[in-house]
Amino acid sequence: MIAEAIFSGTELLLGQILNTNAQSLQQTLASMGIDLYHMVTVGDNRQRCADAILQAAARADLIFIGGGLGPTVDDVSREALSEALKLPLVHNETALKVVERGWQGADMPEAALVQALVPAGGEVLDNTIGIAPGILLEQRGKTFILLPGPPEEFELMLAEQAIPSLQSRYAEEFGIIQTRVLKICGTGESYLMGVIGDLFKSSSPTVSTCVKGSFLDLSITAKAEDELVARRAIENMEKTLRKRINQFIFGADRDTLPGVIGRLLERKGHSLAVAEELSGGRLANMLLNDPLSARVFAGGMVLREQVPVSQALPAKLTRPAGVPESEAAKGLASSIRKLTGSSVGMSVLGPSLQELQAGTRRMITVGIDLEDEVYAEETWLWDNKNQADLCAAEMALQSLWQLLQKLV
Repeated sequence: MIAEAIFSGTELLLGQILNTNAQSLQQTLASMGIDLYHMVTVGDNRQRCADAILQAAARADLIFIGGGLGPTVDDVSREALSEALKLPLVHNETALKVVERGWQGADMPEAALVQALVPAGGEVLDNTIGIAPGILLEQRGKTFILLPGPPEEFELMLAEQAIPSLQSRYAEEFGIIQTRVLKICGTGESYLMGVIGDLFKSSSPTVSTCVKGSFLDLSITAKAEDELVARRAIENMEKTLRKRINQFIFGADRDTLPGVIGRLLERKGHSLAVAEELSGGRLANMLLNDPLSARVFAGGMVLREQVPVSQALPAKLTRPAGVPESEAAKGLASSIRKLTGSSVGMSVLGPSLQELQAGTRRMITVGIDLEDEVYAEETWLWDNKNQADLCAAEMALQSLWQLLQKLV
């Protein structure tokens, strides 16, 4: 079964609100083995919405329409479906009861009665937490489902009304779609294409990438009639991928790099402290926000480049002048480790804001002190303006993970 989704609302096109309903629908359909090939957003215009419905019906079996079921003139989904299918809107007693219940005995304005209109032949979907009823309509071999826009109403009606209705009608159409996401760091898409490019051509399971800042998500997706077949297909593909690029895979699914590092350090009874310049506290924030790395995080410090010692910190906790960047990074990593009594110290040094904006310097330096040995690594910053602090923090974590991998 092929599905398409249409979301109605000018506020979505203008970026005034985030379309979380799209993600909820995508995840739900994927879990049922329903292919979602297209998803569009239209403004509050009845004709454009009707055109989108006709286009969707020409290429999909199941069409979801989200939003536009309110009582105002800019709520056009109900009317657009009526116009697209040449069906009259008729008063529906079940829909009226949903609307009246939503008003909870208060005086209901006449304008609200439009929400009791349903395209002829449509079935009403109950809205237990809102006023606008949903609609399910089977017409010309297609199934149309209209759901209200507020996310809490959309998600509840999707789970409790729309999906059970579909399951009762088309149980034989559903399958299983499962995905395993391998978390990648330390390389890019171009390199992966050269090493596993042939696997991207696989149709069952499929392999695809998605850039997530300094990291990559490598998704393995299998569709099958039952869960066991899908799981085996994914496992076999994962084994093949790990044989080729295991040195870049730091985790899977919900793993985070701070969490993976936290697990590694905790296993050996280690703790971690950081001194940051370019990353400006981002690194400490990432470590604190993951419960696994938070358990081993001993503390952090944010430095300002070129601050005179007399106005700020003891000499050991400032960037030393007149020494190579790598030596400065090593010295700060050692100082923060000793100050906090941790077993691992890390520092992140980089260009000033002016140098970033001018594009004259893009190298960051990471220092790592493991008590018995101190390391320094220089690496290019991929983002030199917008999110340089986040990029620097992520790259520092990559350096630490890669070093820990070599020492395990």
